[in-house]
Amino acid sequence: MDFTSTQQTVGWFRDRYLEGTLTLKPPYQRNPVWMARQKCHLVESVLMKMPIPEIFVQQSTDEDGNTSYAVVDGQQRITALMQFVGSYAGEDQEEFDQFALDKLAPESDWYNLSFSDLKGPTRKKFFGYELAVRYLNSDDEEEMKSVFRRLNSFTVPLKPQELRHATYSGPFAHLADKLATDYGDYFAENRIITVGAIRRMADVEFVAELLIGTMHGPQGGSAKIIDDYYKTYEDFEDEFPRQRKTKVKFEETMNAIERLFPDLRGSRWGNKSDFYSLFVALAAFLPGGPLADKTATKLRKALNQFEREVEDRVADEEAKVSKQAASYARGVVRAPNEKSRRAARHAAMLEVLAGA
Repeated sequence: MDFTSTQQTVGWFRDRYLEGTLTLKPPYQRNPVWMARQKCHLVESVLMKMPIPEIFVQQSTDEDGNTSYAVVDGQQRITALMQFVGSYAGEDQEEFDQFALDKLAPESDWYNLSFSDLKGPTRKKFFGYELAVRYLNSDDEEEMKSVFRRLNSFTVPLKPQELRHATYSGPFAHLADKLATDYGDYFAENRIITVGAIRRMADVEFVAELLIGTMHGPQGGSAKIIDDYYKTYEDFEDEFPRQRKTKVKFEETMNAIERLFPDLRGSRWGNKSDFYSLFVALAAFLPGGPLADKTATKLRKALNQFEREVEDRVADEEAKVSKQAASYARGVVRAPNEKSRRAARHAAMLEVLAGA
């Protein structure tokens, strides 16, 4: 690979970004995961003229001489600097746009200052701060993905889903991303997945597991198993088999859960492992279309009773409960993401649904 080393100022990155020739988040990049404290300390380092790590930038020039750039490594740093000056237009713009340096130590010269508080000479020095930049001169996206993975192998380890995001771009990967975008707020609001975990793409991974369960029944939750399904569906160009039906079934099942449990956060089904079992069982049991009122009432009653029995059995192994509740409780107490445990819970829940 052809590469060169140089220096570019903060102002150069700002100008390229605003003119649209700099991409901060290529398709293989992970979501921004830096918290406010990390961003504040980075800005302070720039203001103090302290060195920060090298930025890797893909540089591509077309046949007409137009040059474009993409940040391969250093997205968190460049994004934070753009946000501080108010030039970032990402999804979290409202939260961090022109953020104050309120996470610094109170004795810092820059404590609680915003970009608008900086005087002319200080702003000039800020925009003139030079970052070490390594240009990667290549138009090959697969090569860039390889560089990204290698660079991140020696820094903060990527989560398995972040690695998948950098590796796969087929229809299954796109569907998991889209549904995670649609339902990520629901997972966070009901505390099924924490906001911090969502920043590391745990919502996309969970959606992928739910899609796999919808299509193939309960499977194990190991990274390798999920990777294998991503590989299986990667070679399809536009859609994988039964993609549209799977998407509709996913959405119908989510709608049914929201209807059955409007207060999901207060129930057992708000636990991630239990939500998985509830979702996959309902996806297998329910016919297509909206949930009828009479059916919803029966299912809600049966699942509420089942939940109470499971809670009793988990709290006391000698508690007298139905065989379905006893089997489910055994499958959720230890190693709940193993395929055999998920399968046992699935079978028990299907019996409960069928008897409603």
